[in-house]
Amino acid sequence: MGARKDLALSYSHLTQEEVETFFMECGIGMKFKPVAPGVDVSIDRCPAGSIALYCRHFEFSNLRHPFSLFVLNVLEYYRMFFGQIHPQGLARVLHFEVLCRVCGYDPTLLSFHRFFWLAKNGD
Repeated sequence: MGARKDLALSYSHLTQEEVETFFMECGIGMKFKPVAPGVDVSIDRCPAGSIALYCRHFEFSNLRHPFSLFVLNVLEYYRMFFGQIHPQGLARVLHFEVLCRVCGYDPTLLSFHRFFWLAKNGD
């Protein structure tokens, strides 16, 4: 099954209380007014003015708020939003950024693009 179709088949099982607890534990706070999606709402049906995030992005990829400009630039360049990238893919972006900074370089889209390319499900 293609990546686009997979999104429509994935549903959240978190309650509103669990989402709020997660936001507090990650240090994001309640100023963004997190909302748990309904049990029949997939991540590809995000309400206007909102962004959909996987908890796994924070747990597995070590994503933290505020998001780095590099991460936002990568998502913008590939015309993606957080809900469209697998936590392992986001971890790859974040690891690249950390390694660049450890080596004394500022991460750039050009350098990232030389090391990685966008792949769809099954590639």
